[in-house]
Parts: sequence; structure tokens; C-alpha cells
Amino acid sequence: MLAERGRAGGGRLPAALLLAALVLVAAPAGAGDVGFVTEQEGESLSIVDLDAMTVLGSVPIPGKPAGVAATPDGARVYVTSPEAKALSVIDGRSGALLRRVPLEGGPLGVAVHPSGAPVFVADWYARHLLVVDPERGAIVTRWETGDSPSGVAVSADGRLVVTADRDSDQVSVFDAENGAVIARIPVGARPFGLSFSPDGRRLYVANVGANSVSVVEVGTWRRLADLPVGSHPYGAAETRGRIFVTDQYGGTVSVLDAETRARLATLETGEYPEGIDVSSDGRFVFVAHWFDNMLVKIDADTLEIVGSLDTGDGPRAFGRFVAPRPAATGGNP
Repeated sequence: MLAERGRAGGGRLPAALLLAALVLVAAPAGAGDVGFVTEQEGESLSIVDLDAMTVLGSVPIPGKPAGVAATPDGARVYVTSPEAKALSVIDGRSGALLRRVPLEGGPLGVAVHPSGAPVFVADWYARHLLVVDPERGAIVTRWETGDSPSGVAVSADGRLVVTADRDSDQVSVFDAENGAVIARIPVGARPFGLSFSPDGRRLYVANVGANSVSVVEVGTWRRLADLPVGSHPYGAAETRGRIFVTDQYGGTVSVLDAETRARLATLETGEYPEGIDVSSDGRFVFVAHWFDNMLVKIDADTLEIVGSLDTGDGPRAFGRFVAPRPAATGGNP
């Protein structure tokens, strides 16, 4: 899943790289949503106007970037580079690459606390969730997970952090304040991506080895159901009372009713759909396609594909990559 070669990036960026990283976002500040799409093979981050479905600019990110987490206001974006063992900090307003935080092991999944800090990074190799202070550029502490932690999610109220421990077939639940283990929940084989429902009552876990999505009740931590989906599900997200699941090998997005759990549709969207996220108003679902180098926009009500664009090579967008366009402050463009 991850290659071990590569070096961690150091704190201060070379001037040339910093200049190359600067992206001037020309659209009006505060208008619509922006997507931050990690392109693992292209070693870059595309910044996308999700209303117009156009690429605004690109930030070079060395080390095969995979995981991404935008703050709720879109002001900061955090990107993991598994091969470089680093976390990149991006200014969501200007597109500037601010710093690279050296990490360890195999940083993959990433999530950020709703307050903007800390940042939680899954270390694939070390059975750890790294808790990172993004301003200090340092690992604050490590919390023990199961084997091969991959996806990470934080509840909307900031109280809970969860990891999908792929090779332990479980989800770990932590108190976000102190790291206390709240629960370890058995799910389907090889859980990878996961997300909370909009109301925070359920957790959805995509089981890549079981072709299913586990539904877990938040609070009681009961595993309510395992819902069959397409081949090798990668991630899941709920909006408009529907669960959308990327079926990596199937080239489809499975759509399920969140209440009855019945299958509503199977959408053919492109080769190797992986990262999935939802617009701020819940109306649209965005899916990155690894093989097709494409981002697709789906209307969550009509289930029609209403837009697409070409990305760089190997778009992964693993995490929360959609955020409102942040308002410009100070001297930022």
C-alpha cells in the first residue's frame, strides 16, 4: 500500500519551491466551495473551483501526497506525503505552501479538529495516530491504534476522533481531548475510509476487503449493519439522506438510503473512484478517479453526473477535501 523510500521534508521551504507553490485564486473570495485534490503520481495538489468545475491552480507536493484535510473554514489545508514522511501545510486563501512538518513511518489518513488544531495523522506502519501541532510543526503525542490505520475522521463537535485500522478489521474511537480509548469496534474486512453522518449519530466504514459498508451507532458503538456495495469500497459519505460509496474496482458509486439502508442506485462514474466528499450545502457529491485522472460532480438529489474535470496524475483526495472558499484577510490575494 505504501512505499518506504523517500525523506521527510524539513521545516523551512526553499524559496523557489515556495514561489512555485503560490496559487492566485482569482474567483471572488467567499463564493462557493473549493476542492483540494491530492494527486499522488503527479506529486501535486490541485485547487478546484467546484461551482465552475475548473482548476484554479496547482501546488507541488513531493513524496506521493495522498491524505488531505481542509479546516471547516477552508483557511488551512493539510496534506500527507507517505513517501516523504511529511505533512504539508497549505494556506487555503492564497494556495501558498507554508511549511512541511517532518513526521515518521507512513503518514496516510489525516483529519483536523474543527477548531483548526490539532491535526491527526494515521501512521500506517507504527499502529499510531500522530497528534500534530501545525503551528509548532511538531508531533505532540501518539495514540495507539490497531494495525495499519488508514482513514481518520473527527466528529463535528470535535469530541471524537476515529481511525479505520485496516489490518485489524476494526475502528478505534478516541477522546479528542486526551486520547483516551473509548471503543474498539470490529467491522468488516480491511476497513479503509470512514466518515460521520451529518447529524453525528452514525459512522460509516468502507470495508475494502468485504465489499461492504459497516454502519456504527455513535455513543453505543453498536455495529448496526453491514451493507453490501460494489467491489473494493474506498470511502463513504452521507448527504440528503443517502449514503454514497466509491467502489474502487467496480468503477461505480453505490447509493444507499440512510434510513432503510436499501440500495437506490449504482452509478457508473469512471475508473477507480476513490476520494469522496460533499459540498457545504449537501447538494453535490465529488469523487476523485485514480485511473481516469478525473474529478466528477454528482447531484445528490437526481443522482446525475452534472460536471467533471481533468486533474493531475493519480488523484486520490483521501479525506475531507471540500471546503467553503475562505474570505481573504490581511494581505492575502
